[in-house]
Amino acid sequence: MALSPWIAAFERLEQATPRRKPLLAGPRPLAYAELFAGVRKTATLCSNLGLKAGDRVIVITEDDRSLIMLFLSFLRLGLTTIVLDPHAPLSEAESLMRASDAQGLFADASYLSRHALDQSDGAPNVAVRIDGGTTETQSKAGIGRLFRRQSAPAAETYPACLSGLEEGQLPGDLTDDALAYILFTSGTTSRPKGVEITHKNLFAQEQTFVRHYGFDEKVNLLNLLPMHHTDGLTHGAVLAFCAGATLHRPQPLRVDTLEPVLRSIYTLEITHFITVPTILGLMGNLVDECGGCLRTGDFKFIISTAAFLDPAIWERIENGYGVQVVNVYGLTETVCEALYCGPTPETRKIGTVGKPIDCEARIVDDEGNDIAQGSVGELVLRGAHVMRGYFRAPVETAEVLKNGWFHTGDLASLDEDGFYRIVGRKKNVIIVGGINVYPEDVTSVLRTIPGVQDAVTFGMPDPIWGERLACCLEVPDGPSLTVADVAAHCAERLAREKIPGTVHFMTELPRGPAGKVLIEAVREELRNAHASSAQANDNSDILSGVAQVAAEFFKCPAETVTLQSNPDTLSGWTSLAHIEFLTAVEERFSIKLRPREIMNVSKISDVVDLVERKMKPAG
Repeated sequence: MALSPWIAAFERLEQATPRRKPLLAGPRPLAYAELFAGVRKTATLCSNLGLKAGDRVIVITEDDRSLIMLFLSFLRLGLTTIVLDPHAPLSEAESLMRASDAQGLFADASYLSRHALDQSDGAPNVAVRIDGGTTETQSKAGIGRLFRRQSAPAAETYPACLSGLEEGQLPGDLTDDALAYILFTSGTTSRPKGVEITHKNLFAQEQTFVRHYGFDEKVNLLNLLPMHHTDGLTHGAVLAFCAGATLHRPQPLRVDTLEPVLRSIYTLEITHFITVPTILGLMGNLVDECGGCLRTGDFKFIISTAAFLDPAIWERIENGYGVQVVNVYGLTETVCEALYCGPTPETRKIGTVGKPIDCEARIVDDEGNDIAQGSVGELVLRGAHVMRGYFRAPVETAEVLKNGWFHTGDLASLDEDGFYRIVGRKKNVIIVGGINVYPEDVTSVLRTIPGVQDAVTFGMPDPIWGERLACCLEVPDGPSLTVADVAAHCAERLAREKIPGTVHFMTELPRGPAGKVLIEAVREELRNAHASSAQANDNSDILSGVAQVAAEFFKCPAETVTLQSNPDTLSGWTSLAHIEFLTAVEERFSIKLRPREIMNVSKISDVVDLVERKMKPAG
């Protein structure tokens, strides 16, 4: 078995990278010299705690500096990192802890004070509190509730505890099949799926990034995506490290901070910006104010990841900001990406996900046979970056890894120029009266309706047809639309069975942390639309109504929501939760908010003022 490629990578970077150069630039920066010293001191800490190569360690923190230090330290030490969402509900954290059967836990002191986890067979034996620059601490009694045994060892707060430690020895016998990390793709099901990524998988992906993007030590990368997702972690911190570059995370990315973040691109000399289509859609509304922010001479291109990038948004960003958008496709199971549309001319074709780089791709039928060019089938991938499997789930692994090929579950087609297009999910094929309808066929037409920024199509149960087509249109601004307008537009472009029978309008589609539309949330919203509207008419206390909606989307008690509550005081108030929250406010109070109004909301009092103004009778 070959040695882990990360052993040589760490040695090379330590020798070649200036000591004072920042790996992380932001409120709590991290220099390369601090990192390499921290890795060796973390080796001593883990030894003192009884953690060894092969052990699984959970990390739950909002502190970027600590997360990067821990992840890279564990990678070099041969421990397997499991990064969990610090904003996840307690039930999800407990479920994933049980599923991971981890030996260690590094978590924010503030997280531990909020979540007194019950003792269980899945609780780690060892825990370390992370102090991300805060003054909050956790009592030993409180920490004790996390452990399988009350006598489990606890260290001082990390990273302060490193200051008194000697630098330890780093293992030289790690193999390339060692597990680098496990990322769980679900957290509340009875069998959460944990994607196992080896040292070889991760290194192969990062080398592709560095080579294909042309990254080097001069890169200043802006990536504000959450680091409990692969798009923020491997496409951000680990990528910057491999290139000897600097990752910039100046402030959390929320709707109300997007404009200052864009303006910081000039002052920080950013060269590349990695983000998701949701943010690009919002950027499209800021072209007049920020169109020149990326025309700096230093900036190279934007990388769009995690979800379908609508060609209209794609072209609006390129034309409005004067930069290239590179569209990439991948899954957690492929570390991050597999197909690339750009930045090289031979891989670029707007509306596609480009071509496979450093891997193989095919489109197959249900029996795994290659299908004719232009036909729709399942996209399968093979390469060094494809996961080893799902953690302790051989049946689920066998369902997707067949004869060396990973079956993505995504439906795609290949055009005459060798470019791939994603047309939908295999499991999301809608059968209307025995006819297969691909949701993306319908969605692509819905997106061409004037005034529609985005759309989603899905099936709803129907006693006669089996399923009926339903759609939800994102109409943030512009002309009013009716169901009849949508039907007429579709009738000119789609077969009768592809015309949605149920149409709903929203100012913003609900999305998850990675920017993907939450189909189940849309279904639920559709079912509850009339009830929400009726409830809004009965509501006489605006603050109370807003607080109830905030409690639902920010996962906090309604009584804690005040006029001064803001993203800094409500931990669940993230950028995408912001959008979902204001969408629900619109439905509850039967009002319509403009994009600029949504972006300018920075506290609950702003929402209350907007609702009062919108509900005030004209004249």
